[in-house]
Amino acid sequence: MDIKIDNRPRTLKKRLFYLGGACLVFSSVMLVRNYTQNASNLVNRDDIVIAKVQEGDFAVDVKGLGSLALEKRHLITSNAGGKIVEVLVKPGEYVERGQIIARLDNPQIKETLIQKNSLLLKMVAQHKAEIAQQKAYLQEAETTHHDSELAHKANTMEWQAQATLIAQGNSTISKLEHQRSEFTVKRSLKQLALQKAKVATQKEILVAKQHAQEAEQQSLKSEISLLSQQIAQLDVVSPITGQIQDVFVELGMQLAGTGSVAEVADQTKLIAKINVTELDAPNVKVGQQAMIDTYSSRLKANVTRVSPKVKNGHVEVELSLVDKIPSEARDKLNIEGIINTSFKSKTLFVALPRNAIAESSNNVFVINKHLATRQQVLFGRRSVNHIEVLAGLSRDQEIIISDMEEFINDTQVLVR
Repeated sequence: MDIKIDNRPRTLKKRLFYLGGACLVFSSVMLVRNYTQNASNLVNRDDIVIAKVQEGDFAVDVKGLGSLALEKRHLITSNAGGKIVEVLVKPGEYVERGQIIARLDNPQIKETLIQKNSLLLKMVAQHKAEIAQQKAYLQEAETTHHDSELAHKANTMEWQAQATLIAQGNSTISKLEHQRSEFTVKRSLKQLALQKAKVATQKEILVAKQHAQEAEQQSLKSEISLLSQQIAQLDVVSPITGQIQDVFVELGMQLAGTGSVAEVADQTKLIAKINVTELDAPNVKVGQQAMIDTYSSRLKANVTRVSPKVKNGHVEVELSLVDKIPSEARDKLNIEGIINTSFKSKTLFVALPRNAIAESSNNVFVINKHLATRQQVLFGRRSVNHIEVLAGLSRDQEIIISDMEEFINDTQVLVR
């Protein structure tokens, strides 16, 4: 006899099991749909860079790369020609002001100096003889003048005595003789005047002779002094304390009167030269503050010159250093410079997104919890690491600033 077993309770349980599973799947699908919404792609949070929109003081900076440079270079030249007989320095060595850099030799100048000194001695002796002779002429003229003065006095006394006797009625003195005495007085007076003029002329000749001789001797002494200086300048010295940058001579080389010997510079006086893009250059002005990064130290600086020329899309900007020069600073040291071109307060800004363009609308992914939604944003002025937000974002919103080129066709991206 067959026994029939009722399977209806088991079938009901099975149906309830399937129904529960279907509800679970549906709930899961709805949950996932609600979670992902319209996201068409996904990205790992560790693979992206996220920045938060900030509000506050926004410094518009311009960045450029460049190097330190010597403020001034001094060219050391020889002031006297000659052959290089000794070179005492090499590039890179430090020298003091007045230190000998090189020595030259010029036998011709030395020989000329000897000849000029001999000529001066001979000239001085000859001039002494000429002055002695001129003084003798003057003394002779003064003696003749003195004799003429005495003769005139005697003639005058005789003429006056004759006049007195004639007035007393003395007949021993004739009028003719008295007249002759009068003529003699006049002649002696004239002779006295001539001798006096001759003495004055001889004095003038003596003074003129002395002046001419002094001028002639001074001219020769100047030549001797110049030759002596040229001989002294055969030792070429550094005009400043600094470091030798280059040496242009070698032993045996013949230099002209103003030949280049070496180049020296003061290593403590450096400036910075950086290159900024031609788009940023119009915002850079003389006097703006800057910061120089030597990758070991950070130094304050000021803009002192902006080149009017564009080279390879860049403009050279020169800056003077304000802070003390650090020990690692040297000529041609690579640096990075940041110039503060302007400053805005109470401004929205965010870290610079990849491929963002200043003063234009850009598409960025704005993050809301686990979703990144593409949104159009109007950016303003760009700084080195940040950019101004004019519209499309609010404070504390987060955006993706790393490269999202592979999601260019996505409106929403799931961030997990």
